[in-house]
Amino acid sequence: MLLKQLPYPCRYSDMIHVPRFGRPVPEISMMTNAVLDWINIEDGHHLTDFNQPFLYCASLRTHANAIHQEGAVLNNCWGFIYGTVRSVCCPLQNQRIVCNGHKRVHALKFQPTVTPNGLIANLYGPVCEWKYTCIQK
Repeated sequence: MLLKQLPYPCRYSDMIHVPRFGRPVPEISMMTNAVLDWINIEDGHHLTDFNQPFLYCASLRTHANAIHQEGAVLNNCWGFIYGTVRSVCCPLQNQRIVCNGHKRVHALKFQPTVTPNGLIANLYGPVCEWKYTCIQK
């Protein structure tokens, strides 16, 4: 259930029509929340601890050298900002907050710093589009 809901916006009410689940919305909600809580207890430290091996000085120097060898002007650049817009289900209230005028969908914006090996070193967001647009102007 959790894997069905997390990768793509999906309401619990949409999941009751999937034959595999076939349970009322409150039960689906309680089950997915229980799994999320278990994941947070078991592996949550990976999300909150910034002392990760891939962020040690030696690793960052290796990334910076690899980027510089590929032709980058800077020799101390170890990651890139990757802006992404993630669609969300249309909320029943406050739709304007998550309305993305550019993509014409309801969405949240994230700006992660990504290392050359594809790992997210830092994640800024979510940012509601209308606030982000106001800041940029």
